Amino acid sequence: MKKILTFIFLISLCFSSQSQNKKQLIREGNKLYNDSSYNLSEMQYRKSLEKDQDYFNASFNLADAIYKQERYEESSSLFDALKDNAKNNIDLAKINHNLGNSLLKENKTDQAIEAYKNALRQNPTDEDTRYNLAYAQKVKKQEEQQKDQQENKDQDKKEEKKQEEQQKDQQENKDQDKKEEKKQEEQQKEDMSKEDAEKMLEALQQREKKLQEKLQKRKGKGQKIKILKDW
Repeated sequence: MKKILTFIFLISLCFSSQSQNKKQLIREGNKLYNDSSYNLSEMQYRKSLEKDQDYFNASFNLADAIYKQERYEESSSLFDALKDNAKNNIDLAKINHNLGNSLLKENKTDQAIEAYKNALRQNPTDEDTRYNLAYAQKVKKQEEQQKDQQENKDQDKKEEKKQEEQQKDQQENKDQDKKEEKKQEEQQKEDMSKEDAEKMLEALQQREKKLQEKLQKRKGKGQKIKILKDW
């Protein structure tokens, strides 16, 4: 019986020592966190979780330390995974609050707003969450305004491009018309040149004809033949 009691005492002492160790590690992590040594605090929180992987405070603080190191995607995943381990609505509200902060840093404004709303559902009196929700909604409004402005700019660019294309088409049509006009002028000049050439040729032919007629008339009359006199 004495041996059994001793064994139970040793087991209790072992669990007490393990509990003390994990708490000691998280206290050391918190001290480093408060000194802004977020990387070192992360290491202590991870060591604490090695002692007890279900230690909620170590997991929560680990996510916070990672958030402080601006590894927002990782911290969002950790906070989201912690939801099922929350012991009560207050813890769940804290998780959703920090999840909202991390999502907002990722520029996931809609998801951040939803996280803040969930936090307020679990703890309606949390003024910090209410403030962050209002801020996130303001950011959302600014994003929508910027989106509208960008869409308007894009539309203006499309209109400008359309006008440029229309002007280009008009210019091409003008150039084509000029080419046609020039072609017609050249054709007219060519036609006139042919006509002039034909007239000149016809005139030469007429002159040649008249000349031939004159020669024929002269041949018809003949020339006087001189005879020798026999004196």
